[in-house]
Amino acid sequence: MGLFSFLNQEIAIDLGTANTLIIENDKVVVDEPSIIAKNRTTSEVMAIGKKAMQMHGKTHENIKTIRPLKDGVIADFQGAEEMIRGFIKMINFGKKKMFSPTNIRMVICIPSGITEVEKRAVKDSAEHAGAKEVKLIQEPMAAAIGIGIDVEEPMGNMVIDI
Repeated sequence: MGLFSFLNQEIAIDLGTANTLIIENDKVVVDEPSIIAKNRTTSEVMAIGKKAMQMHGKTHENIKTIRPLKDGVIADFQGAEEMIRGFIKMINFGKKKMFSPTNIRMVICIPSGITEVEKRAVKDSAEHAGAKEVKLIQEPMAAAIGIGIDVEEPMGNMVIDI
């Protein structure tokens, strides 16, 4: 553990089309709908997650709600970046709150069938949202590790992602 380790933060993100989860220290710290609300004229983000979901279809015509993810991949690059940045701000870093971590390391779950361009979009969005280091892991692999399967053992297992 280094001298400035208190400035480091490690989180895992599951970017879903419907909901986004952020895990820190084996606890779900953010579980919000994957949606943002923006002002059409100023492009200012008005709300993210549950607040944006409440605004969906019920606000002034100058406010639009955007779902930046389609079929598990980023459809709106800027919207996804703003959404990730907003969700990171929602994390309560506990004692680290007053310092605000400067080095955020992320592991992001991605669908198994996405293209290299889509992978790059996920990685770039996370980096622009403030991550210093981003690792991508396919969702079936993350599920297998999560339930305790030894993924390096030469043995067949079936993971079904519904």
